Amino acid sequence: MLSCKPLNGSFGVEVFDVALGTPEAEECAAELVEALHSHQLLLFSGQDLPVAAQLWVTSLFGRPVAPWDPTHAHPRSPYVEVFRESPPRAYKRPAEHWHSDASFRAEPTDATLLYGVTVPAEGGRTHFNDTRGPLAALPESLRERIAPLRAVHDFGRNFSTLRRASSRISDEEARAELVAFPPVTHPLVRLHPVTGEPALYLNEMCLDRIDGLPEVESRALAEELYAHTLHPRWQYVHLWRPGDLLVWDNPSLLHRGEGVPPGQRRLVHRTTARYTGRTR
Repeated sequence: MLSCKPLNGSFGVEVFDVALGTPEAEECAAELVEALHSHQLLLFSGQDLPVAAQLWVTSLFGRPVAPWDPTHAHPRSPYVEVFRESPPRAYKRPAEHWHSDASFRAEPTDATLLYGVTVPAEGGRTHFNDTRGPLAALPESLRERIAPLRAVHDFGRNFSTLRRASSRISDEEARAELVAFPPVTHPLVRLHPVTGEPALYLNEMCLDRIDGLPEVESRALAEELYAHTLHPRWQYVHLWRPGDLLVWDNPSLLHRGEGVPPGQRRLVHRTTARYTGRTR
């Protein structure tokens, strides 16, 4: 049985006594998957995860998926993304907005794994926000109103603009991405693909509008849901230590990163997975 300690009163646990880079971790793989679906966020401290080991760990939680943006790929694996940050910079990264990974795709990311290789002494924290609890806490009339609604998630809404602002991509590359990722719709109340539990499915970067509603009504409803959902009572903020691995459930959590102050450095490796045994 896994040894766990809650991270806060709403979601997330720290898992102890599991060396993820060793074959013994496979023996508790089913428990790890169950813990992720139940607690939404898992923290493993003091891990030693070279690139190949992180990819193997990712396979414990589902089928590893190559990232939609190959420009960050690690030279030893197209499935592992490398993110470095060395300020100062004059723009806000897309990841600093509340989002669920790759909601602009017809098949969004299920699980994300983020490993701290080099972490800053200040800044660089990662914020998480539950979307199950806020849904359950809505007035019944509002829950009934939004239950059948779908939202349009559009890569071109804010995400593409923010990427161009960073000067990381050319206008030609930006246009190609817009063609590659046309708008898609997802339920505003999305059922978990494995457990079936409902959660609000939001994204500050990509949620463009609520399908079928007039623009003013769509904007007002989205603002009401964000105001209700993005509240400290539903949040956990992670202060990184070297060797931390976070594994989180995108169908039921939002997250955002913080920038790091001048003089600090941050290096993390990210992998993603699609759940096996999906029922919806």
